Amino acid sequence: MEPRGVTVWFTGLSGAGKTTIARAVEAALRARGVPVERLDGDVVRQSLTRDLGYSREDREQNIDRVAFVAKLLTRHGVICLASFISPYRAMRARARQEIGEFLEVYVTAPLAT
Repeated sequence: MEPRGVTVWFTGLSGAGKTTIARAVEAALRARGVPVERLDGDVVRQSLTRDLGYSREDREQNIDRVAFVAKLLTRHGVICLASFISPYRAMRARARQEIGEFLEVYVTAPLAT
């Protein structure tokens, strides 16, 4: 039986804590020997999608590319922790459809924090 992967998609406004939470989850899973990879919006924007801007079309392309990578990781039994603003419901729905095993976590925090 092959290990089952899943993508945990952290979404929310900039500064809400998506990356911080994903890092903590990653550390806890690694400590237990669970195969895990983290895809972070800021890191991806500096590598895989550096050619894209911030128009709606570019944001959708960004999420489409990330969803493809997350799908490959998930398919091979990895827990993929993806932290992206992904502001449009339709783009998250496409990611969910592309990936399959998908948990969406909305991260929010008071603006003062």
